[in-house]
Amino acid sequence: MDPYLLLEVPHSATIEEIKKAYRRLALKWHPDKNGGSLDAAEMFRKVKAAYDCLVDPIKRAAADAKRKYQEQAEATKRAKAEADRQARARTYSPPPPGRSGISPLAAMFALIAFVFIIVALFGSNNGGSNSTSA
Repeated sequence: MDPYLLLEVPHSATIEEIKKAYRRLALKWHPDKNGGSLDAAEMFRKVKAAYDCLVDPIKRAAADAKRKYQEQAEATKRAKAEADRQARARTYSPPPPGRSGISPLAAMFALIAFVFIIVALFGSNNGGSNSTSA
């Protein structure tokens, strides 16, 4: 667990703030103050371990590096999940109601081509003779 959360101090806390928080929590969770409760004793041990970690500069630097790594991993995981969600939404989204998959420009060109084909097949015979068959 994060020692900062356990001692209820911000990540930018000074040594004095960490000591004050430790004293407050040590009094709160000390087994003698809680009638020998095993839960209180366990919490007291956790608070002591967190204090020892944050007071030692080397251990604190290691805890900060671990926290940064975990935050970066979580941010990467969230970004990947969001990208996957957006990709699924693009892939499986149906077209809006009332709209076909054909663009208006393509439909216009198809209509013009259709008109030319009809005129070519059934249009007037401009170049031919006007004589009837004998």
